Amino acid sequence: MGEIRYLPNRGLLKEESIQRIVAAAKANAGLWLMVKERAVEKRAIKAELERRGADANDMDRLFLTRLTPTIAELAQELVSTMFGNCPPEIGSCVQSALLEAAESELDGGSPEA
Repeated sequence: MGEIRYLPNRGLLKEESIQRIVAAAKANAGLWLMVKERAVEKRAIKAELERRGADANDMDRLFLTRLTPTIAELAQELVSTMFGNCPPEIGSCVQSALLEAAESELDGGSPEA
């Protein structure tokens, strides 16, 4: 199993830093499984919304129970472990990168970092 290592808090929004964060997530089997579960959950919610002809505004009403911790919480914990804190501006970038990598893997893409 890989190890998450501390990285300096410089240039967090650079593509290289984001890719290192994704690689660290993939190296932690338990964390990566949770990220992939959130990607599957996202797909299921999107499909159900489309099936019902609903939109994102109906999500909280239709889906009272969601997986915990959320992808936002997972991303924040990962970045905080690596950098000592998780600035709000990087949280959404990391969430998107993690979900994109998980979806790619679920679609048969390479599991490599």
